[in-house]
Amino acid sequence: MTSAARRHETPAQRNFRLMGEAAEIITGWPLVRDRLRALHIPDAEGRCRGCTSQTRRAPQWPCALALVAHGEEPDFTHRARASHKAGPV
Repeated sequence: MTSAARRHETPAQRNFRLMGEAAEIITGWPLVRDRLRALHIPDAEGRCRGCTSQTRRAPQWPCALALVAHGEEPDFTHRARASHKAGPV
């Protein structure tokens, strides 16, 4: 993809492209792929155990890394909720 085309990407298109590139890399690294599969599993509430944060709850499983590790394409077409940092400056 040319740099001009990348400038006109939506955030969803960029995320989709980058996750596709990551999936291609991961398929060549079976140890990494297997570790991602082992870490990114659902907990009792259906959230990803491998996605940790001190400030946010883990995302619903399957997370994007779990999908990529299992060879599926994540869906980035939904709108993300506004971040706590998205308020007026």
